[in-house]
Amino acid sequence: MHLKGLIAALVFVASPCVAAAQRPTSDYGDLPAISDVAISPSGNRLIQAIAGGGLSGFVITELDGGRTLHASRLPPEVTLRGVGWADENYATYLGSQTVSLNAVLPAHFTSRQGRVEYYRLGIASVEARRNYMVSPRGAPDYMHGFISSMRAPIEGDPGYGRIQTYLANDELGRQAVYRVELRTGEANPANRGETDTVQFILDSRGEPVARVDADQRTNQWRLLARVEGANYRELASGVSPTGVPPTYPGLLPDGRIVAFTDEEDGLVAIHLQTGARETIYDGKADAVIRDPWTAHVVGVEWTDDLPKQRFFDPELEQFNSRLTVAFSDGYAQIMSWSGDRRRLVVYGEHAADAGGYYVFEPVGNRLRLIGLRYPNLRGVADLGERQSINYRARDGTQIPAYLTLPAVAERRNLPLVLLVHGGPHARDSFEFDWWAGFLASRGYAVLQPNFRGSTGFGEAWEEAGRHQWGGLMQTDVEDGVAALVRAGMADERRVCIVGASYGGYAALVGATLTPNRYTCAVSVAGVSDLLRMLDQAASHTGGRSALSDIWRRSIGDRVEGRDALRDVSPVNLAANASIPILLMHGEQDTVVPIQQSRIMEDALRRAGKEVRFVTLRGDDHWLSSAETRTQMLSEIEVFLAQHIGQPAAAQ
Repeated sequence: MHLKGLIAALVFVASPCVAAAQRPTSDYGDLPAISDVAISPSGNRLIQAIAGGGLSGFVITELDGGRTLHASRLPPEVTLRGVGWADENYATYLGSQTVSLNAVLPAHFTSRQGRVEYYRLGIASVEARRNYMVSPRGAPDYMHGFISSMRAPIEGDPGYGRIQTYLANDELGRQAVYRVELRTGEANPANRGETDTVQFILDSRGEPVARVDADQRTNQWRLLARVEGANYRELASGVSPTGVPPTYPGLLPDGRIVAFTDEEDGLVAIHLQTGARETIYDGKADAVIRDPWTAHVVGVEWTDDLPKQRFFDPELEQFNSRLTVAFSDGYAQIMSWSGDRRRLVVYGEHAADAGGYYVFEPVGNRLRLIGLRYPNLRGVADLGERQSINYRARDGTQIPAYLTLPAVAERRNLPLVLLVHGGPHARDSFEFDWWAGFLASRGYAVLQPNFRGSTGFGEAWEEAGRHQWGGLMQTDVEDGVAALVRAGMADERRVCIVGASYGGYAALVGATLTPNRYTCAVSVAGVSDLLRMLDQAASHTGGRSALSDIWRRSIGDRVEGRDALRDVSPVNLAANASIPILLMHGEQDTVVPIQQSRIMEDALRRAGKEVRFVTLRGDDHWLSSAETRTQMLSEIEVFLAQHIGQPAAAQ
């Protein structure tokens, strides 16, 4: 297929589906049947994060024999975020729930308003078949919500792990390393930091070999190597634009500290004694891969259309190469492995499915399916045909994007959904996307642009989006619609701009700044008032906090840029709207408060505009509930059918 003005780079075509009937909306809105899997040190036990019936929980099974050892459902208000192993007998799980600040902060903080996502780390005892939370001794309840991971096993200290959190009852607010008894979950402080310590770097014995200090007032940071006892000496220092220091994700097997380069592209190793730096990887690197049993950094992962991995360890890299061949029509990622590497847990997507988890046994090259994430979704009729494309922006820049096409015979003048990602400093990828898959199954073409400001395309690409809310980032997504219209694929009279978070803001800007370009707009958890967002960040965490700096660096300065930000805040432009607008927002959103949608609804109604507002009750910013995810998709389905219709072949 030749598309004038488009450059087709990669096509991911699912196998034809025999049944043409549309899948129920809930097949897309349901949480993944399996969302995370980890394997125990022996390689004979799996813990799986599962969902079903609107609840989330986990199950622990034996690979040899298939026996269920322990299973647990979390309370309905808790969302399971991940699972792992501390040792052969103790698994770990991370859950979160949205709570009001008043419910968790001490008395002198209760004047603060709003909500916070409260994370708790749990331990599941396989032998005792019971669960309990990690609890620092003497710490108030609100402090438990700062624990998100545990380091275990610990060399020379069986039955114990390590966590990092704030020191209990410490007026200085210092960080500390706690020693955790796996049998009870009780934690006691082992090492204490200074008032501006934000991270400890631990060795295999759970002892700090270095720490990172960062001053949020000056944005200065320091990397300090431990000499002896509580004495440290400086290895490196600098100033961060946001107060967030460089990332030091761990140690190499030879004991050197791993650090991302200044450009967040590549890795360096830092010698603990001399501070000497050596580049150990000079390609793209979004995150490191750690050995689950030693915590040593053994590889990197990144996204180029699809997720990719590279291991520094030759044996693991060989396994990676073999899996790449096995998933040549999609991709695979190694998630964890047994202590002897006899068995590995792999996540993989084939062209004809929405991804699943597998056990890979290198000896014999055996790959066994644990379970698919969306078992009811298979084939092009359910998943759509995904293409990786580039289109030309008005200044000549090539914008990377993903196009998902419906299973219809005639692909001309299709109704188009412009689906804008959140962040904005994030990205879409070529992986299965449940939103795009659902919309394509209903007969719509779906365009997902990685506009300037998106991550994953180099520092210059991301920086180009700074202070461009309603500006360059917006025109980049508009130009994608124009390219598809020129190619004859999209009907310019049937285009709906849709998005969540920043994408919701982009939808509202489209509806109020350039409404003549669209037929309708859908904003899910979208920002409508940029100044209010900046003011809120400053009031909750302080004007010089890292959060305030991050928002200011993305959006602009709330004092110097006040007039300019008013001009690109949709709440001030409601009178310009001439298309129907659907607003949806989770009532427990801790990132973009629901008030952002409520004030937009008020402004539109005062201006006499067509608007519908739906509260997603009990849900958060990430749409963590199957019920409200399905509700959201159902609302969008009805709204799109009313305003941009469907091609006859898809009805």
